[in-house]
Amino acid sequence: MIEDPSAGIGELTRERPAAVTGLRVALLYNLKENAPLAGVKTTKDTFDELDSIENVRAYAAAIEAAGHTVVPLEGDGRLVGELKRRKIDVCFNTCEGFQGDAREAQVPGLLEMLGIPYSAGRATAMTITLDKALTKRVLASHSLPTPHFQEFVNLDDPLDPTLTFPLFVKPNREGTAMGITEKSLVKNITELRARVAYLLDAYDQRVLVEEYIPGREVTCGLVGNLPRDAAFAPIPAAELLSTDNLGVGWNGMHVFPISELDFSGYPSGTEHFYSHKLKVELAAEDYHSHCPAPLPDTIAAEVRRLAIETFRATRCFDLCRVDFRLDERNGLQPQILEINALPGLNTTSDIVLCAEAEGWTHADVVVAVLDAAIERHALVSMPARKRKERRRIPERVIRPVSA
Repeated sequence: MIEDPSAGIGELTRERPAAVTGLRVALLYNLKENAPLAGVKTTKDTFDELDSIENVRAYAAAIEAAGHTVVPLEGDGRLVGELKRRKIDVCFNTCEGFQGDAREAQVPGLLEMLGIPYSAGRATAMTITLDKALTKRVLASHSLPTPHFQEFVNLDDPLDPTLTFPLFVKPNREGTAMGITEKSLVKNITELRARVAYLLDAYDQRVLVEEYIPGREVTCGLVGNLPRDAAFAPIPAAELLSTDNLGVGWNGMHVFPISELDFSGYPSGTEHFYSHKLKVELAAEDYHSHCPAPLPDTIAAEVRRLAIETFRATRCFDLCRVDFRLDERNGLQPQILEINALPGLNTTSDIVLCAEAEGWTHADVVVAVLDAAIERHALVSMPARKRKERRRIPERVIRPVSA
């Protein structure tokens, strides 16, 4: 059953038999069409992380098909009142937030205040992972490999002498490749100052400048949670080997097949990094990747290990996606670029495409995230959900689809 909390949901509401059993799940989202514009400085990609009503309907259908009652709610200023007057068992959170330094942490913070269980990372994790520089400091404190970096607060901040060109420049707290273009890779101080100046003005936030890692670009997503007694246990890469490069289960988590961007599929001269053009502008019709990525077994196992280590170091829950560059100067050793604690879950999102590579459906992914949250909050005793037998696919697949 899907309950309609407001007229704005429109066609999302439809009649269902009254005999549906399960939990009352508040589906929390932020729609592009509901983004506040008054007093907000915007760029052409400002609202790219926000959702569409079509995606919300897909989430709702998946949760409903799992036997739950769905209550769809916009994650805005009305949310506290809506939640107080409804009997909600758990929230399925997809809210990116509309504005603010820690916009992804706003809804989790409200839910913690109200004592309502929810999926994905807590406010702490969302605050850490949205801030790329803070994430890298956390990773460094755990001895996890990430490119050397510097934050620019002002245009005339002196460049750290340990950083050498080429360098990579991007907004410090944005996702969906916002602010990343062919101009993000800078080769000298003049290009660096010009790009920092633009980003400081356009995005009104600190700018991250980091060492550029030449090599291949991959992403690794996962669902599930580690048991409490594994919170600090070493993760042996040998236990994460996969001879077919498909998904790997480990200690309560499922790591999806690794995906690699296929830069050879784009016209000559296209930037060899995941820019806004590749991730958003060309994604619908001209996205190219290998999934599972054709990687040596040991490198793939190390990527999986580092994805799990990044997940727990940043205090994530239920799901995440970690982006890497494989350093061609150092035997393809993975360098962690960033973690997305609330990755996109629409039908063309990276983590969903990775799951599909081993036979999961979009609904499987959505329900797996919800199941992980339900089990973590001990709302019900969750039996192991039976997945269809993994579908074997060729080791190298070029996907001309969006991510």
